[in-house]
Amino acid sequence: MQLGTFSAVACLCLLVLAGCGEPAPAPSTSATSAVPAAVPAAVTPGGTAVDAEAPSLTLRADAAMQAGQRQEALELYERALQQNPEDEEAHFNAAFLSGQLGRTNEAMAHYRECIRILPEYAEAHNNLGNLLRKTGRAEEAIRHLETSLQHSPTNSSAHNNLGTALALQGRVSEAVPHFVRAVELKPDYAEAWLNLGNAYLQTGRTEESLRPLQNALTLNPGLEPARRALGRARERLSNAPRPVKQ
Repeated sequence: MQLGTFSAVACLCLLVLAGCGEPAPAPSTSATSAVPAAVPAAVTPGGTAVDAEAPSLTLRADAAMQAGQRQEALELYERALQQNPEDEEAHFNAAFLSGQLGRTNEAMAHYRECIRILPEYAEAHNNLGNLLRKTGRAEEAIRHLETSLQHSPTNSSAHNNLGTALALQGRVSEAVPHFVRAVELKPDYAEAWLNLGNAYLQTGRTEESLRPLQNALTLNPGLEPARRALGRARERLSNAPRPVKQ
């Protein structure tokens, strides 16, 4: 599940799924606005007449989200959660919308509630990890991203995001296998190819960086960080000392 805008970071120019690394039923890798489906909140046995309103509110929130009415959808999810605070999907979607609206603290709070209710919710860990990374809490971000991968080891977004978090801590060699795995799982993942190429550049593997960077540009010709990184790699190779023939 991969949403959000991309941001260049440090000398690696690492691209990560910003916002929340948000989930989507049909991800498109870059800056997508697709939204997760939600499960209506269940009415508990013996619930009151007020409790019975929650599923209706959730369905209305789903429709508003699909229509792009983010503020209205968020308000409806929050009303539904007042009636049924244990609905992890409503927390998840409220977190998604809060992140899209720039309300990072609210988004993190909803993701934490989601994880409290369902500790193995891989996407909630992934998205919370991204928000923590954005707010400079890399170590906690890494813990959540690792937990996400424990529960969903084939999530290409989580691998890319964990690689980015590790690289931002200077652990670039540890990041490389996650970028490699991300592109193995999703060969058309242009941003992960870019991150892999930049990681190779950062660790002195300049020749190896060429293919990932070229792949990134083939997949997304408008990905300027990849074009700049490829130029740096070619320049570095052209300036490298050539072996003297005996």
